[in-house]
Amino acid sequence: MVKHWTENELRAELSKMIVIVDSKEKVYDHIKKYFDKNKVPYKVRNLETGDYSAMIENLTMENDVVIERKANLNEVCTNLASEDRLRFERELIRAKANGIKVYWLIENATWSDIFLGNYRSKATSKSITGSILSMVARYDLTLIFCKPAETGKLIHAILYYSAREQLLRGQ
Repeated sequence: MVKHWTENELRAELSKMIVIVDSKEKVYDHIKKYFDKNKVPYKVRNLETGDYSAMIENLTMENDVVIERKANLNEVCTNLASEDRLRFERELIRAKANGIKVYWLIENATWSDIFLGNYRSKATSKSITGSILSMVARYDLTLIFCKPAETGKLIHAILYYSAREQLLRGQ
């Protein structure tokens, strides 16, 4: 049975949303600052996949939608190299197999930075472009480039509208 929400009921339910921050996420003061300033409730605990997800009361969305945040292209390049790539891809394989939607948020970067090689890795821009786009296609990732000042707002908005859609579908 699907619940039909009025707009007021929907807003009231979504106002209970708490962002989950993975306990392994270390450098995110700019995101905490946004959450605190805008009264976005958050809770730090372990996430099996991704850096951010959400919950409404006791119902978690971590098996439905997660956000994987990268601080810059140097971090992306590290994740695309050697053992780190294997760990990163295992996480993406697990997410896809479990039907988890993954948003890949990359701060301090644009496609121009990739094309121009504005990162510390010795990998070519063609290699980095190919790796990123292959992962986007292979794991159905949604890739978003942003400025750090936008990250907190994007994390909250992605999770809010994902939760909204789940509620509207009766999930």
